[in-house]
Amino acid sequence: MEQQGIVHANVGIRPDAFWRTFLAMAMGVGILAGVALAIGPIALLVAHPQVWMLVPLVLVPLGGWIAVKTAGHARKLRWHYAHLPEFVLFADRIESAEWPNPLGKGARIPTDDAPRRRVVDLGSVTSVVVSFCLVRQTRNRYGIPANETAPILYVRYRDRGWRNLLSVPFPSHATPGVDRWLAHVAARGIPLRYTARILFRHDTQILDDAGRLADLDGARDLLPYRFSNGWLADKEALGTAWLALQETHRAEEEALDPALKDARSKHPLTKWISQGLVFVWLGMVPFLLAFPARQGALDPTNATPGIAAVVLFGLLFFHLLRSRLRWPYIFIYSAGALATGIMVLIGSVELSAAEQGVGAAFFLATLVFQPFCWVPYLVVKKLAERRGNNARREYTVSTATRAAARR
Repeated sequence: MEQQGIVHANVGIRPDAFWRTFLAMAMGVGILAGVALAIGPIALLVAHPQVWMLVPLVLVPLGGWIAVKTAGHARKLRWHYAHLPEFVLFADRIESAEWPNPLGKGARIPTDDAPRRRVVDLGSVTSVVVSFCLVRQTRNRYGIPANETAPILYVRYRDRGWRNLLSVPFPSHATPGVDRWLAHVAARGIPLRYTARILFRHDTQILDDAGRLADLDGARDLLPYRFSNGWLADKEALGTAWLALQETHRAEEEALDPALKDARSKHPLTKWISQGLVFVWLGMVPFLLAFPARQGALDPTNATPGIAAVVLFGLLFFHLLRSRLRWPYIFIYSAGALATGIMVLIGSVELSAAEQGVGAAFFLATLVFQPFCWVPYLVVKKLAERRGNNARREYTVSTATRAAARR
């Protein structure tokens, strides 16, 4: 590519030493496991020619499949990181050299060793959408999915009357080139938009540019973005404002379609099963209070700790349901808390006097809570509404301030 007048060159970055080592070890273990499954049963049959040794032979095809698939994926990874895309921003245009991603399902390593080259004149760009892309998806030590994201620019432009899209992914949020691209695009007067939709992944292909363009053209949640402080400084406020906009659109859709509102207000069964853990934790409180009660450090008949526990776990219960909070949930929690109090009372009948006192005090706390069961619900609901209103207000103020500064 021509090297004069370059604003910034965004070249894909290979994984660091940690991830290269991890991937090499994972591929090696996979291949060895497949080979062991394919060869091991045959070797055992040769060493011990007995009838029951025929049973492990069913693992031979599986082992061969694992070895071949893992080796093929290792070849794709090696090819992919040897053919990284390049996007160069000039004063008046964008030049790109793009390679197909072989990591998608059913994708193969291209036989053509030439990249797809595009030149996009900035005068033909209609808008640039700033968003996130997935670099990799892992799990933390608790097994919860953890997403590593990076910024991406979706450049919407016209080429000979046709609408097109150029996806420009960056390796990380800390890449200084992100601000250079955004500042240059904003200086050219090209409209900037923001969305938190994930339409691109580094490690596999989930959509092509045509699919991303169709998704963005039909989106109602593209938030106007005035670049000034830098991507790192802006992305948190943009994300909060985008979520608030999503809630606004959701409320409008539900107002037009009550059936849709009813369908969305229903949490899945798995959510309610996890909510049952709240009552399990609540039921553990009196047994924890029994320890200081037996030592004489706590009055067994004091219901105050029980009331505090019921209120705090009520806040947790409604907080976990805050995305679709409905007033009938008040009765679910109040009934669950009362049932927990009854079970604790019954379970403490044959225990020591101190534990019986704690159980009776906890049951009394669940009874006292019943007339005030709406308090945790109202607190969580008001805090959720205030957070959404503050997000919309902060983004409106910041947008107006930036516009005034530009003028």
